[in-house]
Amino acid sequence: MPTRNVFVALLTLFPASLALGAESVPNWPAPAFWSPPGASGVTALSVTNPLAFVGVTPCRVADTRGNGFTGAYGPPSLAANATRSFTIAGVCGIDASATAVSFNFAALNVGGAGDLRVFPAGGSVPLVSTLNYNGNTPNIANAAVVPLGTGGAITVEADAVGIDLIIDVNGYYTMSSASSTFEWDTAGMFGIVGHNTAASGVSFAGVIGEAESSGVASAGVKGYELATAGTTFGVYGQTSSSGDDAAGVFGYSFANTGRTYGVYGASGSTGANAAGMHGIDATGPPVTLPFLGFTAGVLGESTTDVGVWGRSRRIGAAGSLFDTAGNMIAFGDLGDSSDSANGNYGGGTGPWGVFAGGDLGVSGVKHFVEPHPEDPNTVILYSSLEGREVGTYFRGTARTVDHRAVIEVPEDFRIVTDDEGLTVQLTPVGALTTMAVESEDLNRVVVLSAQDVTFHYLVQGVRRGYKEFQPLARGHEFMPLSADARMPAYLTEEARRRLIANGTYNADGTVNMATAQREGWTKIWADRQTEREAAAREARQARAQGLQDPLKR
Repeated sequence: MPTRNVFVALLTLFPASLALGAESVPNWPAPAFWSPPGASGVTALSVTNPLAFVGVTPCRVADTRGNGFTGAYGPPSLAANATRSFTIAGVCGIDASATAVSFNFAALNVGGAGDLRVFPAGGSVPLVSTLNYNGNTPNIANAAVVPLGTGGAITVEADAVGIDLIIDVNGYYTMSSASSTFEWDTAGMFGIVGHNTAASGVSFAGVIGEAESSGVASAGVKGYELATAGTTFGVYGQTSSSGDDAAGVFGYSFANTGRTYGVYGASGSTGANAAGMHGIDATGPPVTLPFLGFTAGVLGESTTDVGVWGRSRRIGAAGSLFDTAGNMIAFGDLGDSSDSANGNYGGGTGPWGVFAGGDLGVSGVKHFVEPHPEDPNTVILYSSLEGREVGTYFRGTARTVDHRAVIEVPEDFRIVTDDEGLTVQLTPVGALTTMAVESEDLNRVVVLSAQDVTFHYLVQGVRRGYKEFQPLARGHEFMPLSADARMPAYLTEEARRRLIANGTYNADGTVNMATAQREGWTKIWADRQTEREAAAREARQARAQGLQDPLKR
């Protein structure tokens, strides 16, 4: 069935007071969305998405009576059956990109029956009218949405009788706007909903946002949640797909250079366990999230599996520690191929399960685990030797000849061992004899024996740079992280007993606050929180004032 052009309209009586140009222009209702008029033979390819309304302050564009309007927007009155065009784009806040405009047309000084036809400039006179009038309605108005034509103008024709015409506008519809912001308010569950019903396809989307600005923190889509309480989200993404690599939110950086990110997460909160990004797997977070006393860039949680998993052919996950001057003072890698290029482990050292730059400290023991050769459910645990020094050693077997033997010190031992602190143990094999060390240094060890004999030797030293190492040291490794902390479950029973005995924790595992006050831990906690809040405040202020890139390191 053929369709014809019909402009959205709202018929209103035109108050006499509005005939005065000095009066303010009242507002009128306009559709929130507008689509271009259809035509016969409509196909899926010819249907366009509705355009959203961009409001402006109600404004008078033209008055053919005068009242301050001259030239193209003022007198003379419209002659019967004659056309006249008015340029609308760029006038009264109507953006140059406007596709259609919300108008209110008023016919005044009507002498007889007739109608007003309004259409895009450059088009043909339509068969339908925008406003009908007669001698009994000398002053009448009607609201209508009219597309703009050539040069951003409309054309009007007063049919049958001449009239005076007032043209008011209160907004427009556009695909894009360089100077205006589209705002949509609702009290419903969602402000804007985008649906894409395609069953398949690449890069289909319900909503697309694009930005061309190179300014700091510009974005194609931004989401703000203004509530000050509750579990809320600025942006929420969800997928129901079970396909590989499906994601609720997907971020990709197309730049070939520069410090770019597919997804960037930041938190302004200094509250415990706050994080820039929070990831939870299908098993959910642990039943009780312990109070860690820290904030984090990334927080990963899982009840039964991996909280954070990094995969790489170079380093799976890494952590670095810096001082206030920006110097790296320690780092740790989980899964490190070291100098084995591209994961090809044929040359050099590594790969390492754990590699640390700086000292490695543990509260438990250091095991290596081997499989049992016969029982698949049994493993062999060997633990590292522990002592009160940072020791080095080498050992071997030799034989005295003519009651003398020289043990050459290996180059690697000589490099890492201090000149002082060498000890040598000798164990003869076979006949009973006496043995002695004639001399010892980092070049060689000279051994004498009462008779020639095969013997085992063990040469021990102290690692270079650690000669003054003291096993008793002041430290906060076992200081609770906060007043709300609990005694860690990973501690051995002996360690737990000591921490209760020395007053760190109470018998129920809570922090002994009397000790915390006496040892100054409460001040340390307060200072850390103050430092955390100051750093967060400085970062927020810098971003708000545009003084630095929000991603700047």
